[in-house]
Amino acid sequence: MTLTAPSRPRRTYETGVVTRILRVLALLGWLGVTIVVLRRYPDLPATIPTHLGLNGEPDAVGPRWSILVLLGIFWLMIATLTWLSRRSAVFTYPIEVTPENAQRVYREGERQMVGVNLTLVPVGAGVALLVLGEDAVALVWSGLALMVAVVVTGAVRAVRAGRDPDHREA
Repeated sequence: MTLTAPSRPRRTYETGVVTRILRVLALLGWLGVTIVVLRRYPDLPATIPTHLGLNGEPDAVGPRWSILVLLGIFWLMIATLTWLSRRSAVFTYPIEVTPENAQRVYREGERQMVGVNLTLVPVGAGVALLVLGEDAVALVWSGLALMVAVVVTGAVRAVRAGRDPDHREA
């Protein structure tokens, strides 16, 4: 299925090696989180935290299987972002996409989405660890800070790619 925004050129560039590696690392990272949770699942109490405040302290509890729902939600987010990252022509960009700059801008959009996907790993790992009773508030906040940095950097890079035909693809 090909998605393109109205009146925009189709994506024609090949995804770079680093971007492909980062995409796989996000999937492997979340696989690792899943394995840790599943290995510790039998030892969880019947009731576990299901919601945490900003400080990482539980403010709601639920059944043990709730952590499996959490895993499923994060897998759904990872899978959706992975799928979307391959369809960067439909994104909204902070610059006009033209036939001359489209491929450069799309590449930056893909990179940004892969970066956001990668930042979900520490966020999800931290949330899972908090539910498992570990002190991982710093991991969650670090992942969220990285996510903001990736989004801002991606927007800046998309603007530069859209304006500069000699944009470096570093």
